[in-house]
Amino acid sequence: MVQTPTQPRVPRILAGLALLAIAATFLLAQIDFARRHRIGMAPEHYWRPQLLQIWLPGLGVTLVLCVLAFVLHRRARRA
Repeated sequence: MVQTPTQPRVPRILAGLALLAIAATFLLAQIDFARRHRIGMAPEHYWRPQLLQIWLPGLGVTLVLCVLAFVLHRRARRA
């Protein structure tokens, strides 16, 4: 019987968390937009706080999780 090498679970979990982080970031940005936006309001009043408080942290977490998943995946393939 031929056994296929199993992939470590940690990179797959981190990749899944990265996907959830990007989806949650998008959802939170949409909710924030709906709460902040009013007719006649200048876009600068809501896009700058949204960028600094939602998008940058969310995309930063996603990037860190993706890099960790990639590094651990590559390390497992070399071993």
